Amino acid sequence: MSTPEMEAAFAALLKPPARTRIVERAARAAEFRQWAVTLTTPPQGSSLQLDDEGFLQEIGTAYPVARYARFPTSAASEHLAAAEVLVSDWFNGAVPPPAMSRSWPSSVLVMCRSAMESAARTIWLLGDSDREVRRQRCAAEARSELGEMLKWAGQDRDAGTAMGRDVGTFEASATKLKAAIAKAKEASGGLEIPRYTAMTVAGAEWIDANPPRHARELLDEKPFGLLMKAWYSAGSSFAHGYSWALNVIDTEEELYGLVADLLMTAVLMTEAAISLFEAQMLVPGEQWQNDQLPARLRPTITEWAPRFWDA
Repeated sequence: MSTPEMEAAFAALLKPPARTRIVERAARAAEFRQWAVTLTTPPQGSSLQLDDEGFLQEIGTAYPVARYARFPTSAASEHLAAAEVLVSDWFNGAVPPPAMSRSWPSSVLVMCRSAMESAARTIWLLGDSDREVRRQRCAAEARSELGEMLKWAGQDRDAGTAMGRDVGTFEASATKLKAAIAKAKEASGGLEIPRYTAMTVAGAEWIDANPPRHARELLDEKPFGLLMKAWYSAGSSFAHGYSWALNVIDTEEELYGLVADLLMTAVLMTEAAISLFEAQMLVPGEQWQNDQLPARLRPTITEWAPRFWDA
């Protein structure tokens, strides 16, 4: 096949609506790039500031709720920003995918899956209107993360020993971590955080029960939780290096449709998580304003904020 014919064949595969949806949703995903890397302190009188006030200070951060709740969605935002760069490169011809390839979108699908997981974590941590529930969930998250940090410290000690490094500070650090884990466990009431799939499902079901006002055109009264499960499973196939998803996709056009659907799901979940965080950063009586975020989030943030003012 000649080069012009190959280009024509490839262009046909990217005809609307799949290509249009991919490009539009990738552009929407990129709007959170600056927010992801700019941290802010919860203002006095906000729900997040009150969540953190006098709570779990023994684990080494003055903002245990705000810190553990924000980071997952910051990560989700960065994943989506990276996905937009890839999509832009492909469709602008800077890095064109191989003609007739059925695997090039895997990187975008994997980043979307990761964004869904991370955004769902923030939704689970902050989604309840009861302050004590939010605190317990963030304490459970802290316990889990500190446990992972302790495990890594042991691995780093072993690697350091093998490489001849001085690991004399390990025991003192491990003792401090164990004390922090014990405090977090006590504050959590023994609550265990859901595993990855269960957490992601919980986030999607929360969105079904609390549809973001600004995203009605994406939801369109669809059963978001059910759709998310199917798309998450397909994205997980690529994340784990399984090829089974390709066996149920008959054409490349269907594959592009899957990319568009996962982008939509990841964007919607990330927007919901950001809106939830921003709603709890808002002080009663003040108008929401954040130049690092699109103004279209305002209706959702304005609607959700009062749920948390008296919590």
